[in-house]
Amino acid sequence: MRLQTLRRIAQPTIILIILAFWAQALAQNWQTFVTYPWQFSWTPVLLAFAVRLVQMPLAATIWWRALTLAGTRIPFQVGMSLYLQSQIGRYLPGGIWDVVGRFVLGERAGVSKRAMAASIGLEMSLQVLSGAIYLLTALALRSNLDTRLYAIAGTVVALGALIFLSPPVFTFVVNRGLQILKRPPLAMRLTYRDILALFVARLVTHGMLGLGFYLFALALTPIPLAKAPLLISAYVGAWLVGYLALLAPMGIGVREGAFVLLAKGDLLFAVATAATVGYRIMVTLRDLLAAGLGVLLKQDGAQPSEAIGVRKENIL
Repeated sequence: MRLQTLRRIAQPTIILIILAFWAQALAQNWQTFVTYPWQFSWTPVLLAFAVRLVQMPLAATIWWRALTLAGTRIPFQVGMSLYLQSQIGRYLPGGIWDVVGRFVLGERAGVSKRAMAASIGLEMSLQVLSGAIYLLTALALRSNLDTRLYAIAGTVVALGALIFLSPPVFTFVVNRGLQILKRPPLAMRLTYRDILALFVARLVTHGMLGLGFYLFALALTPIPLAKAPLLISAYVGAWLVGYLALLAPMGIGVREGAFVLLAKGDLLFAVATAATVGYRIMVTLRDLLAAGLGVLLKQDGAQPSEAIGVRKENIL
């Protein structure tokens, strides 16, 4: 049976399993939903929305800088436009359509496919490694196990990140992949300081992802500030689990389930579920707004052939 056929069968099966899990969980906790003393405050919601609005251009800047380090420099406005327009593709099943969309839009704008692949590979690596650190933090904060185990695990992840993202290793991996594809190598201008700066920036944007959730949850129920570190790290950790679940569009259902488990004992099931679902809706509105802004930036900017100063040796 071909891989494509397996994906067509596996995807709806996974989605049905997720729906069955949530249907059972909601049925068991329905009384809590009905009797819980809900509150709603617009101020935390607006603050959460503002945090996520600021996060999007910061995330776009990380990719734009990674593209520059991959050997292709484009105007910041063009890079921002490409990134913002492509984000809406995350809602399609498969978890890769925002990347595919960025490739297509970048190709139309004359950006090197090889540089796009390298920059997105660097971006995705930073995302996974940063998310792993938050996930380990969440596990350490809510676990009664020896924290030294998580300290060791965190050290291993950090060292692995430093090794994999080191300029010689990352450049070798990218160019080895290009060699397999029978493409010429890229001359990437990477330094340890560049990689470290991008990694710290990714940690910050992930922190904003978690902070936005904490603020949104705060709009539904009082939450002690002391629980903020756990909820922030738990949400980013759950994001990573959903991000790696390629068969669920945007990790729908998977991210929420992972968060409920990570926040168990610190946030009631009803509150955790309502907050994650409401937060996802808010982020969807943010993504629609970002896509519209990306289109406006494209219209306001110069034509691609005029706007992009791509070096000729990087054009396929």
